[in-house]
Amino acid sequence: MIYTRRDIFRGLSLGTSAALLTPFLRQVQAQVDGAPSGFPNRFVFVVKSSGIVPEGITPEAFRGKDTSDKLFNKDLTQTLLPAPMQALEPFKDQLSIVQGLSGKMCRGGHSSWFGMMGVYMTGGEFDSGAVIRATADAELAKLNPAPFNHVGLAIKGKALSNSYGGTMYPGITAVAPGKELPFQGSPDVAYEQLFGSAVSANNSSERQFKMQRNLFDFMVSDLKKVKQQIPSSEHGKMDAYLNSFEELQVRHSKLSSMEDQIRDKAPGYTDKFTSKVEEVRQEAQFDLASASLIAGLTNVVTIRLDNVSMTYNRLGLDKHNHGIGHNEGSKTQTEYRDIIRKHHSELLAGMAGKLRAVPEGDGNMLDNTMIVFLSDSADRHHGSCFEWPYVILGGGGGKLKLPGRYLRYPKYGEQGCRTIGDWWTTLLNAYGNPVDYFGNEDLVLKQRGVSHAGPLEELIV
Repeated sequence: MIYTRRDIFRGLSLGTSAALLTPFLRQVQAQVDGAPSGFPNRFVFVVKSSGIVPEGITPEAFRGKDTSDKLFNKDLTQTLLPAPMQALEPFKDQLSIVQGLSGKMCRGGHSSWFGMMGVYMTGGEFDSGAVIRATADAELAKLNPAPFNHVGLAIKGKALSNSYGGTMYPGITAVAPGKELPFQGSPDVAYEQLFGSAVSANNSSERQFKMQRNLFDFMVSDLKKVKQQIPSSEHGKMDAYLNSFEELQVRHSKLSSMEDQIRDKAPGYTDKFTSKVEEVRQEAQFDLASASLIAGLTNVVTIRLDNVSMTYNRLGLDKHNHGIGHNEGSKTQTEYRDIIRKHHSELLAGMAGKLRAVPEGDGNMLDNTMIVFLSDSADRHHGSCFEWPYVILGGGGGKLKLPGRYLRYPKYGEQGCRTIGDWWTTLLNAYGNPVDYFGNEDLVLKQRGVSHAGPLEELIV
């Protein structure tokens, strides 16, 4: 379906506090005026397990030709993608593949845990370890606020767990030191949480939402009165407590004002949202992520796509990811991975298609979105972290010279090699956080005189 400017503008409630609606008002006004600078930057991070094997995402035309000691930077739009990635062919003008970036400052093995987007070493085989900083996806969420600042959706929990449904902590995203982002593993619950203010699978949800909003109003008022009567030494604690309720109050107010808009953009509630089939649950989570972006509920989503304990039964596979990674089963590891990659490419293409169908200024929502497909274990099942491949979809708001390109950086240790710290530094700089360097340096490279290079200047517009 094509969503017009009139569709979105119709859902705007001008009677609500302008302060609460300022971000959304700017977005709508920018769309009416056709001003690209007014559109929010949007990000989707799709995290798979068991590694993204570099050869599997390398076009045949580039194989064996991208091994020089200089950056290999080629036009991707005129090159045929690997067969399992054919679903992405219609999006090649906004597709990029980035290879060769290392992450040896992170933990290898089944998962790098928070290191994948936090750029540091932590955890063990079964333990996600300490959270020492916000991860890059969370930092980008801070730069692009929305009613739901950062949505986490999961199919499975930690790397080797069988956790399924409900609130999960997969150990990949952190919003601050010592504070992990919660992920919702149940699509039906996520549906209620995201769209229950206007669209509900049952009538009680909307009544509950209105009761909560009134309760939050009263709580904030009462807390402010209490603060005046307690010793000043306790004001810090009270401020933190009050802020948590005010955040909920603001979120409810924003959602209430967007009721029509949410109703228009919410995906149809079907048994897809209660299915126990994991591939169907993946589809449901992608539907929710796409709809949340379109409705303006969030600008940043991180999806935990699978883990090493997951078996793709619906795809006809007889081994879980862990077994595949150890060359078990009736097929070769390459055959298994090609089948899974085809499925993942179709999920990514489905999301990209929905965003491309939504007009935005002179283009569409995909022009202002970056979908990053990556693995928490780098380049293989037991990640070596010598390479950390990325597949990126979307125009990214025109902030980076990525769409339509294939890039491979020099091998680890060679002059000109780069790291995932440089990658995340580049993204943060491009989208509003001019950090000198994000994460920990690779000390081995530093000793060899190949230190971090900050932003990758060849990617900055």
